[in-house]
Amino acid sequence: MRAARKAVAFSVVHFFVGLAVAYALTGQAAIAASVALVEPAVNALIHFFYESWHDGHSGAMHAA
Repeated sequence: MRAARKAVAFSVVHFFVGLAVAYALTGQAAIAASVALVEPAVNALIHFFYESWHDGHSGAMHAA
């Protein structure tokens, strides 16, 4: 249960950091909110494919 609370807390922090950075760069709340919502979803998708690729190539890395 601790890991789940930690993951949720990190997600909330990640959202607000993304929101603050995007707002600082654009000065537009709607764009900042969009970036803060979309970026973690895209990042999660990329991470999934990276892990799949890495798992498929990890044997080759250790054999060298």
